Amino acid sequence: MTRILIITSCTGEKAVTHEKALTLDDFARGGEHLAKRENELSKLRTRAADLYTGQQHVRLMRGIQGIQESANGSGSAPQVDLWVLSAGYGLVPGNRKLAPYECTFQGMKAKQLRQWADELGIPTAFRKVVAEKYDLAMILLGDAYLKTCDIDDSIRFGGPTLLFCGNSVAKRLPRIGNLRSVVLSNPEASRFSCGLVGLKGEVADRLLSRVADHRLDLKQLSDPAVDMLAALDDIDGMPSKTPATKKSGPRPSPSVDRVIEIPRTWSRGSHKTRLRYFIPEWDDLVDPDYDFEKDQHANGTSDWSNNVYAHQLYNAPNYDGLLVSRVVAEKSKKKKARINEFGVHRFLRVPREYPVMGDCGAFGYINEDEPPYTTEDVLDYYTRLDFDFGVSVDHLIVTGTEDKKQFRYDLTIENAADFLKAHRKAKLKWEPIGAVQGWDPQSYANAAKLYAKMGYRYIALGGLVRSQTRDILAVVEEVRSAIPAQMQLHLFGVARPNALRSLADLGVNSIDSASVLRQAWMRTKDSYLLEDEFYGAIRIPEAGKSFRAKRMQDHASLTDERIVELEQAALRSIRAFARNGCSLDNCLDALLEYDRLVTAERVDMAEIYRKTLEDRPWERCGCVICEKHGIEVVIFRGNNRNRRRGFHNTFVFYQALRRILAGEDVTFGRGKSDAAQKVLFPVGTGDEA
Repeated sequence: MTRILIITSCTGEKAVTHEKALTLDDFARGGEHLAKRENELSKLRTRAADLYTGQQHVRLMRGIQGIQESANGSGSAPQVDLWVLSAGYGLVPGNRKLAPYECTFQGMKAKQLRQWADELGIPTAFRKVVAEKYDLAMILLGDAYLKTCDIDDSIRFGGPTLLFCGNSVAKRLPRIGNLRSVVLSNPEASRFSCGLVGLKGEVADRLLSRVADHRLDLKQLSDPAVDMLAALDDIDGMPSKTPATKKSGPRPSPSVDRVIEIPRTWSRGSHKTRLRYFIPEWDDLVDPDYDFEKDQHANGTSDWSNNVYAHQLYNAPNYDGLLVSRVVAEKSKKKKARINEFGVHRFLRVPREYPVMGDCGAFGYINEDEPPYTTEDVLDYYTRLDFDFGVSVDHLIVTGTEDKKQFRYDLTIENAADFLKAHRKAKLKWEPIGAVQGWDPQSYANAAKLYAKMGYRYIALGGLVRSQTRDILAVVEEVRSAIPAQMQLHLFGVARPNALRSLADLGVNSIDSASVLRQAWMRTKDSYLLEDEFYGAIRIPEAGKSFRAKRMQDHASLTDERIVELEQAALRSIRAFARNGCSLDNCLDALLEYDRLVTAERVDMAEIYRKTLEDRPWERCGCVICEKHGIEVVIFRGNNRNRRRGFHNTFVFYQALRRILAGEDVTFGRGKSDAAQKVLFPVGTGDEA
């Protein structure tokens, strides 16, 4: 029988809680005291497999349940051995019943963590469990929990083992033949539409699902030459047990790999000196010659070598600069090699005078105890790649113990001091920016004041992206009052349209965010923007390829042919409507007939679609993308439409920004409230991504 071993961690969220739940003190006292306390909670004891309700565990258990039910009478399902690493009970099997408890390894200092792990016997138990023979093992442990296992080169694994972890953990893992790290960070969270907190569970669920339905086998997962994450892409997937003919690679298109020219009128604009807008680079490219009728790439498959950025499609960039986060730039070997070969300006296809800012991408290692980069390494990185601005190594302040918050705060300040000192000593030409973290206006201001004394001329505030606008403005006001007037101020991930004038008036010099771009595919009702109105894109997922459209196959009454027939009818009707060759009601009927079958959980889109069709917003927009592609930009269907819609949104946002800075009274999106703005523009991709 095939055997799969899974080791995961406990989570703070639990199905069973109690005001007198066991604490770390109860476990530490042990003996009769612990037995008595457990007896008090005996009626609440729950199997470890069922106790936890955190996103990682919920998603993992969904995959385990699926693979255990995969036999369906046709043979034996794989045996899945689940173990949970608990900060109170140690390493326990999934069927062991546990009393409600509240304790975690997160926030423990190294010495305390090691002592408590030894007290629970975790290193010994871990070695015993992983030494048994199995066909595949998956380890889903955060940094602190992984440290309790004391993995070194003396450990032996009984079969191919996948360790889901961050980049810094992967770098320090010992070289053991059948241990393979699977690096998961913010790019993968975006790729699989899952928050970081549940990402390991999501990836495990998808892997187990593909094993269950025979789209891949365990040999593929244990093969180091196979990019297993490609198996999880909703569209492309991975070859099954019997691989099809290998597809040819992407064909480079020399016509797209060109550096843009910046119009003089743009480069002389007043926006150069007041509230500059940087957009994060996140592989947002499109095929300039994409065939929308056939849904085909002009050069085989999509690749940097045959795709273009937004600033290559418009007459002038719709942003004052670009932000490149290192965790994003190095997320794949191919991209890392290209950007190191070309430097950032040539890679981004912008002239040398166009501003490019670099940061480490602190959100990508938010769960690590320490940043994966050193100051010396980052200085070399910014210099080699020829950045115009480089941000010091910071660490996001996260909820937890006061000691943990203070440690990250102090570490960020120490890194900034070392960063500026080394920059001056080397006499580097690019502008150093000191990254500032904090948790309230005073903590940010105190750090900013220290940076001013160090000699910084430019600082950047991070960690504000999930704050309410009024709280952000309070931080900015406090910081501005604590630093010299000539010191420049950047905000990471914050570009809320209706706060732009306030930010400028408070003396913010630059901001970054990709929210309006990402809104194109992350919002149902507000995915297509005009300055005075927001519209919902019309979803026609690609039959047989889209994740959502594949769910239609679960309908017993629908054949593959019928699904395609409905899809094509929806496309024909909306294109005919755009040419005034179809009535609104007939078009809407065709759209909804397809839409309602995509997934049973889909909200009723009738009124949203009706509003978009009645107002025909693509005809009111004068940007080059809408003028060229018309209705295709409003259709939610694949990257080449969705990203173009994001480029359009960025154009609209940037035009509004320039009008605001010119003194015009602009109320973006009909004066939506701050709460609505948080929903519409929730996440930036600067340090927070």
